[in-house]
Amino acid sequence: MSSKLKNRFGLSEWSGAVGDLGTTLPLAFGLIIFNGFPPERIFFLWGIAYIIMGWIYRVPVSIQPLKAMAVIAIATGYSAELLSTTALFYGALLFLLSISGVIRWLQKWFSPALIRGIQLGIGLILAYKAVALTIEKGFYLGSESIFPYLNIIILVVVILLLWFVQFRKGIPLILSLLLAGGIISIVFGISLDLSQYLGSPAKLTIPDFSFFLNSLIYLMIPQLPLTLGNAVFAASDACHSFWKEQAQRVNPTRLGSSIGISDIFIGILGGFPICHGAGGIAAHAQFGGKTGGTVIILGSIFVLAALVDPLSSFLFFIPIPILAAMLLFDAWRMMMLIQKLKIKFEWVIAIIVGIISFATRNLTIALIVGFLIERLYAYYQKRTVTDLRSRREVKHD
Repeated sequence: MSSKLKNRFGLSEWSGAVGDLGTTLPLAFGLIIFNGFPPERIFFLWGIAYIIMGWIYRVPVSIQPLKAMAVIAIATGYSAELLSTTALFYGALLFLLSISGVIRWLQKWFSPALIRGIQLGIGLILAYKAVALTIEKGFYLGSESIFPYLNIIILVVVILLLWFVQFRKGIPLILSLLLAGGIISIVFGISLDLSQYLGSPAKLTIPDFSFFLNSLIYLMIPQLPLTLGNAVFAASDACHSFWKEQAQRVNPTRLGSSIGISDIFIGILGGFPICHGAGGIAAHAQFGGKTGGTVIILGSIFVLAALVDPLSSFLFFIPIPILAAMLLFDAWRMMMLIQKLKIKFEWVIAIIVGIISFATRNLTIALIVGFLIERLYAYYQKRTVTDLRSRREVKHD
């Protein structure tokens, strides 16, 4: 094996490991509180998946909860058992799409402009989420907002510190900030009671096949375009954009297969399904991750937190302003990928898709609109060329 594909575990990889916590922790918290997942199970199963992906791909391929499905699940209050059943169904679907070659066929319809538009939309949504977290939440997840202006001030300070110290000087400051946030909670005796949600790291779950139709209509179909666009095609593109030769093991078919296989096992063991979000990949890259060691580190932390009480609760004591600052930098990194587009019309398509994604929070609608505009433009160009040829032929005669 080429030495370029070896995993590393230096300080830069440790810094990159925590880059995606701003997305993962708020969704994990919601799934625990509103859907009854034990924090041990959330972190244990996602942690194992992280470790495996780092070993397989040798780059920081992220593990994130399925975002559209998570939002719907939190809003509707579906039980952990029904969501685990959905994980199994969804994993089987992704695996079949991958091994059958359907994903390769679908890739032809996802142009660079559509992929960049998806990335732009995700970046805008992440930026909005960062601001909303800062204003609406307290200093920690699960606490009420008492002094929102204080959160905003701290957010600005953290952004400036990260910009000048971490990104300009190359010093991995984020690790110190996260440690400081935990120390503050200990010094001031801040507690977060998750005892009623505690449970086992894994639980053998028998699928509830009677839930398949509801799962398909309300959870799987809204999620699928987002998974294909963001966690398969855009994720593959992001890996090759950030790490080039190091990402030679990554392609859409493999990403689809690893999502599918992971979700089948996660479903059997009672967990919530995951994907490889392009935003998470950008987050690991933004904070210094370069090899699979990044996600192996984070996966090991998750597994340790799941198995050693009360570390699973301690993960929620990262201050909101720090999570929000991380989200904003992740969002910026994702949005800047649009600069890779060279043709003016591609920029137009990407911006339209991004704005619709942000305005509707529905990537399916955005993709359909972008695809239709591309087809209409291609048809217009074809007609224009045909008309010009016809005129030349008539003039020549």
